[in-house]
Amino acid sequence: MKKLLVSGILLFGMVLLNNSNAFAQNDLKLGGGLVFGSGVFDFDELDNDLGIKVDGVYSFNEEFRGNADLVFFFPKSEGNVDVSLFSINLNGNYIFLSEEELTAYGLAGINIAIIKVDTEQSFGGQTFGGSNSESELGLNLGAGVEYGLDFADLFGELKFAGLGGDADQLVIGAGLRFAI
Repeated sequence: MKKLLVSGILLFGMVLLNNSNAFAQNDLKLGGGLVFGSGVFDFDELDNDLGIKVDGVYSFNEEFRGNADLVFFFPKSEGNVDVSLFSINLNGNYIFLSEEELTAYGLAGINIAIIKVDTEQSFGGQTFGGSNSESELGLNLGAGVEYGLDFADLFGELKFAGLGGDADQLVIGAGLRFAI
């Protein structure tokens, strides 16, 4: 799992470094926003999660671009159990509409979801606890739109994340991307 993640990040970085005109042409955008995800891993505690997203988008040409993002869902607690979830997404975008300020695109890619569960229990005056984490690999499939503002691009996305794995969920996100 770590090898896949490192390979994807290195590939994305090499593509950015190989294009010497990337910064001059505003092909790179960085941003962030809020996300709302449906339940994951069949945990009731993780239903309807709110989180934050940081992402980067690199345009290869007028039709294709790459997107990498990290989503951190706010931790949840129930009783003596704390649950946290974050995901790493590497997506390709196909732009099927690009008119003045409006861009619409389809997306497909890889989702790596990581869940961490911490427990603590008191018994006989002593405290016992443990921590466990698990990761799941799945596919992303969805669509998004961007609207160009004077200072940034406002974006919205709807995607099915983690398809084919146990961490599948519907994710709705919105935020701003700034040209670098």
